[in-house]
Amino acid sequence: MTPAFEVFSDRRGLLGESPVWSEDGKSLWWVDTDGCRLLRSDAASGGTEFWHAPEAVGCIAMRPDGMLLAGLASGIFLFDPASGRFDTACSPESRRDVRFNDGAVDPAGRFWAGTMHLNLTEPTGAIFCVETDLGHRRVFDGLWVPNGLAFDPARNRMYFSDSHPTVQTIWVCDYDLATGTPSNRRVFATTHDFAGRPDGAFIDEDGIYWIAGVGGSQLLRFAPSGKALEPIPFPVTHPTKIIMDKANPRSVFVTTRRTAAEDETHSSGHVLRAILP
Repeated sequence: MTPAFEVFSDRRGLLGESPVWSEDGKSLWWVDTDGCRLLRSDAASGGTEFWHAPEAVGCIAMRPDGMLLAGLASGIFLFDPASGRFDTACSPESRRDVRFNDGAVDPAGRFWAGTMHLNLTEPTGAIFCVETDLGHRRVFDGLWVPNGLAFDPARNRMYFSDSHPTVQTIWVCDYDLATGTPSNRRVFATTHDFAGRPDGAFIDEDGIYWIAGVGGSQLLRFAPSGKALEPIPFPVTHPTKIIMDKANPRSVFVTTRRTAAEDETHSSGHVLRAILP
């Protein structure tokens, strides 16, 4: 499988992350973490508008009312696109030397988001569950760079990974959707034998776990059994997270990171799109 990727967004960021679809499927929201921005790209044209965030923003989640939850450096914020306001929703993490990184919403609407140490000098990362009423709980500890959060409701599973070069492990848990409780955490796969470390992930309609191989110019795929499938070559060295179109599951969108080695004419920093064969 070698799809042809093309630039989708007409604006680029420094560190693109966290693509999510609007409730009506007409817009793709994403973030520029290092540029402290939220961006919204039109699904038809790729035309992109943006809003400045008060801090580095790692992940976002859509709410049914059109507002967004955003994981910033100091906590979870509520963002109103109409006014451009960011208001603190909750502060699950008391430490100030960490920031929120990857996040995902479970099928019941809970926002799961992980934190990472700003200087990566110690494994102080954690994964929090933010309930729909903004109550929150700390669920996993001792991580370097939590990533790869994804849910497979057909198999009652929750996935997450650690992107640190010394770890590069993806875990799977049994997931009780009624209570939002993961259990029986176990190793699902590792990426030491692949180019690229595990970054943002997505579960497709067949239960395949897709994860961006950041730094390795490829998208990695794993069957529900954990068996590695053939990686998909990617034209940018640092893909960061993948999502598929709700209306067209063969349409793939990938956020990317801009690197010094990739100049202004390169497609890094944009959202890229491809139609799978």
